[in-house]
Amino acid sequence: MIRPDPKVIKAVALAVRQYPEILNYLEEWRMHELEMLPNAINNPAVSQGRCQVLGELYKFAKDAPSIAAKI
Repeated sequence: MIRPDPKVIKAVALAVRQYPEILNYLEEWRMHELEMLPNAINNPAVSQGRCQVLGELYKFAKDAPSIAAKI
């Protein structure tokens, strides 16, 4: 993932603080994709990539408030 600008970090931090449902949704979606990964027969690379991207987005959204506080 490319390093986002401080403005983006602060915006995501505000969104996650004000709407924690966003973080819950990302976590549920990530877990769903991880659970479906063993069943990906046709093209497992696509499923693995989706899991990786969702994992990075979830981690970024989860850590954004603490990162924004340091900026």
